[in-house]
Amino acid sequence: MRDYQTYIGEICDTLLFPAEAKETMEQAWEKICANAAAKETFLKWLLVYEADGKLDYKEVLKAADTAAKEAGIASYTADLLIYLLMTAHLKERYQEKGISEQIWRDSCMDLNWKLHECRKMYGIWGSFVSWWFDGFFEMTRFALGRLQFELMDFPESYEKTGHVRPEGMTKVINMHIPSCGPLKKADCEASFRQAAAFFADAFPGEKIAFFCESWLLYPRHREFLSPDSGIVQFMSFFDIYKTEEGDGDLWRIYNREYDGNPEALPEETTIQRGYKKLLLSGGHAGYGEGIFFRKKKEML
Repeated sequence: MRDYQTYIGEICDTLLFPAEAKETMEQAWEKICANAAAKETFLKWLLVYEADGKLDYKEVLKAADTAAKEAGIASYTADLLIYLLMTAHLKERYQEKGISEQIWRDSCMDLNWKLHECRKMYGIWGSFVSWWFDGFFEMTRFALGRLQFELMDFPESYEKTGHVRPEGMTKVINMHIPSCGPLKKADCEASFRQAAAFFADAFPGEKIAFFCESWLLYPRHREFLSPDSGIVQFMSFFDIYKTEEGDGDLWRIYNREYDGNPEALPEETTIQRGYKKLLLSGGHAGYGEGIFFRKKKEML
């Protein structure tokens, strides 16, 4: 069996966890190991993952939450901890597939980004969105530079809104934007090139398609953000063909659940002030869906 106690410290350092978060993870594992039932639960799923790389991720998180109660640790901490331990076998799977260690590390860094989100939201070192990690551990989602990417079927919503899908194109490169700092146009361009090369085989034709569904593509950002802001520059890559209102992503901006009272929201950043003004005027947040195409010969 792996020396998980030693590995926790090593992987926390590799993923740049703050010292306090590293200590929290080490102590959480000690408490798990001190409780026979909790330890058995954790080891069961770690061994299943190491056996064939396939898991029922919903069951994994149910088990982690049960183990958390048995061991007396926060469920958000346990949820992140079990994935932290799984990164050891994930690295071996990358090696087997011939994918670089850098991509493994960058992909695993999502644990760091979610760690900080949880700390800001709830004051806990852990993750409250651990259901999200499955794509990384199934090796369908990868961090390639600043952004994260995965293949998906070409969205039906594109044609339903009157757009024409290129002949023979069945896939798009779907992207995600981790909360790891500013969005710079040059960094995004570099990521697009990496993704185009990584997923090139999915596009036998002359073009490659990139897709994003995100609060970042909400067109009303242009009402209160400058044209040279990272978000507006990111929006400019896309043909945003569909938008909807909804306040569910406001936690990403304010690091708190939105209770419907805009008066109580902070005004520490430009985007916080912009959204607060929008909400006070009766408006709402929202999201957009967008696609852009690039010629393969220009990307590879």
